[in-house]
Amino acid sequence: MASQNSPNRELFRVPQAFTVTAHSGSMGLPENSIEAMQAGIAAGAQIVEFDLRFLPGGQAVLSHDEPQGDCASLREAFTFLAAHPDIRANVDVKMTDFLECVEPMARQAGVLDRIFFTGISEKDVPAVRAKCPAVPYYLNADVRIWTNIEKLAKKTCALGAIGINCSYESASLQLTQTFRQKGLLTSVWTIDSARKARRVLAMQPDNVTTRRPDLIVSMIERGEA
Repeated sequence: MASQNSPNRELFRVPQAFTVTAHSGSMGLPENSIEAMQAGIAAGAQIVEFDLRFLPGGQAVLSHDEPQGDCASLREAFTFLAAHPDIRANVDVKMTDFLECVEPMARQAGVLDRIFFTGISEKDVPAVRAKCPAVPYYLNADVRIWTNIEKLAKKTCALGAIGINCSYESASLQLTQTFRQKGLLTSVWTIDSARKARRVLAMQPDNVTTRRPDLIVSMIERGEA
């Protein structure tokens, strides 16, 4: 039996470098909490996700919506990541104001080579490239409005993204295959049931984001299609 961090790719034909990302609210725990990250890793995820916002003074915090009350700080998240050297972090950018603080903070924590951005629309790309040139990013796009996947792949390349991050409703085998031919990655969110997982894993994406990493890892280990 494969370990939780090493899904059995012989039983279930996922790409060789396939990863499972633990959603910011992994395993039923509060979103954007250190506890949710810890639980996601324990359940077998190779990547943890958290949302990034900034307070009016520029402090970077973990929050999906406008912060209400206490929030974990980005510095705390990077400290946690530094203590888990085999784990990467998907930083879901909710606003680009003050984004320039992220790269030096990540470098100081020793995790710069293990973070990447999602939540980046085409209009966000100039700010991301100017403020965090060393941080790779996925393009967020509504695939359903693109009738030509080849053109979407070319657009993604032109914008300097490493791939696309899209909802499971708009993902397809054609999408993943076209992007892979261009050297691009496909990440799909959010997969929380066995039914959705079977449908999406058959598309062979490079990553799935889930609140139930234990479920996805278990299905791959058992070879469930």
